[in-house]
Amino acid sequence: MTTPAAILLGALGGIGVLTMILAFRSRPQKDKSQVRLRKFRAKGTRVQAQKVLAENTLQVALGGVLAAAGWFLTGWPVATLLGLLAGVLGPRMMRAPKRRQEVTDEIEAYSQWAEQIRDLVGASGSLFEAVALSAQNAPERLRPKILDMTAMARTLGLPPALDWFAAEMRSPLADRLVLGMKIAWDSGARVSEAFESTARGMRAEVEMRRRNEVANSRAWTQVVSILGVTFVSMSFMFILNRGFFDPFDSSIGQVVLLFAGVLIFGNVYWIIKLSEVDEAIRLLHTDGSKARGKVPTAEPGDGS
Repeated sequence: MTTPAAILLGALGGIGVLTMILAFRSRPQKDKSQVRLRKFRAKGTRVQAQKVLAENTLQVALGGVLAAAGWFLTGWPVATLLGLLAGVLGPRMMRAPKRRQEVTDEIEAYSQWAEQIRDLVGASGSLFEAVALSAQNAPERLRPKILDMTAMARTLGLPPALDWFAAEMRSPLADRLVLGMKIAWDSGARVSEAFESTARGMRAEVEMRRRNEVANSRAWTQVVSILGVTFVSMSFMFILNRGFFDPFDSSIGQVVLLFAGVLIFGNVYWIIKLSEVDEAIRLLHTDGSKARGKVPTAEPGDGS
């Protein structure tokens, strides 16, 4: 047997022996709690992605239908473009008041839950009991997730359940409460005053948003009224007196129509921007761990 062949056979034999040794070695047991947490997080991520995909699909489909209708009825490129914009921006504008109300309701729900935790911790002295007792009477908006977190806490412990809750809610408000609870759990301290400060700050923010909502609603109503009157008037004129739109068949007419469309959809975009809420910096990552950078850990009621 030649020397290269012997070296090759020896190497193959060594690899085979090493493979057998590794095969019979005991493998470390997977942390079942972490596996379950990952499954819960993956399920929540899929649901959120499906919701976003459905909304985007609706906007694109509606925009395509209105663009095709604009081209079929008029043969104008600008009408096609305006139809596409109407389909994309229209649903977002109609969801604007609901989105603003949802943000306000979310802050108020967390405020109520913080007050419940404060009262129950003061009465029982146990954070675990306070969270468990608050589950059935928690605000309706948060109750399903709090019930799931309580059931998880009974089997996996409170800290992993709090991590899951923060990752599932994806809210800076949830991060503030979860971080405060974890600090209290690790230190064994009573945090009634801290939760009182947190609830008071959230209620002040709710009142501020309600005052802003009055001004936003007024502007939203004005824009929607103008758009409604314009659309209805143009539709009747298009049906009853088609000749009124003949000047728009020219290039200059298309430019004028484009300019009018920019003004109209500029107002729509302005309404959408009014409805956007500046998201606060999250204190925890999506897996429930602390976010990078300097994070205040003295109390959950800190204004950061």
